[in-house]
Amino acid sequence: MLGDGIRKDIATVSKEERDRLRDAILQLQTKLYPGSKTDSPPGGVSSWFKQDEIHDGTHVHFCPAFLPWHRELVNRFEAMLREIDPEISLHYWDWTVDPRALTDSDGNPLNLFTNDFMGNASGPEIGDPWKTAGFYGGPGPYRDSGGTPADPPQIVRRNVGATALITPAEDQTVLNSPDFVALDSAMEGPGGVHNKAHSYIGGTLSNPHTSFRDPFVYLLHSNVDRLFAMWQRQPGHPERLDPFQVYKAQSTGHNGYQDTRGGDRTTIDPPGVTQPGDDDVDSLRPWWGILSPEEPWAGGGSAQTPATGIINNVASVRPWDAPENQQVFKDSRDPSIVIPPSYDTAPSELCFQKRK
Repeated sequence: MLGDGIRKDIATVSKEERDRLRDAILQLQTKLYPGSKTDSPPGGVSSWFKQDEIHDGTHVHFCPAFLPWHRELVNRFEAMLREIDPEISLHYWDWTVDPRALTDSDGNPLNLFTNDFMGNASGPEIGDPWKTAGFYGGPGPYRDSGGTPADPPQIVRRNVGATALITPAEDQTVLNSPDFVALDSAMEGPGGVHNKAHSYIGGTLSNPHTSFRDPFVYLLHSNVDRLFAMWQRQPGHPERLDPFQVYKAQSTGHNGYQDTRGGDRTTIDPPGVTQPGDDDVDSLRPWWGILSPEEPWAGGGSAQTPATGIINNVASVRPWDAPENQQVFKDSRDPSIVIPPSYDTAPSELCFQKRK
């Protein structure tokens, strides 16, 4: 139901709701942050292009903060969409089902990749509704060829189905993880389901450094967060909703990721060996810890201390840096990150109460 605040399988919501979600995403391209693209750091970036700027400026992958950081990103994106249309939610793609061959709530065939919803599944470009709205292409300059985050990428592509779908059994393995360390490994470690989902959609989305140029990425990452939420809300595990216990390795008695600092693998329990590039965003593989500030929203590196760990070359991203200075400090233990949003497969207590 529109306005119930629950994220659902995108196949089960009405066409009206899918259309309103699409329209809200399209409107983000018309909303500009303050300043000019010639400023330093650049201004005049659309709310949609800001997503790629945020993601590309931090590279939060293959590290303890992966799941909580992406939850913050998805939550912020949903909040932006609700500023445009307060009744919508950021629904998910169930990646165990081919998005070209779904069944809608009325029992009819549903393909998410059409020119009135997510664009092309394959071919030279994703096309409309995104191309006409300026999500990519045009005369240039382009983001990767002398442009700025305010400029479009030259092309966005997909190659849906180039690899195998994730199986329900693989999802169940994620949900059976005994602790957060195992959950994170099942999600983004070798053979992880998150990585397989990106590869299945293919094209621009297959590269973690460009994936947030494709609007479909948010349906994928809503599903990442759904599995995280389902794992947290399993009966008998109140510690998974506790900011000071959720990231521990409960099955081994170790602290696991709980006290990890950015750039410092020796803070794992048991300790790990710090790798070259762990403390540098420019390496494209910085090692963000649970104690790391949520960047770039914390201020582009200014909130980091020896206690949080320090990762160098964090991009300054407006408006969370000068001149707007709208910094908000959080780390992965913040209750707004630990407590999951409501999903149809993992509803919150508040949603239970609304239904009564």
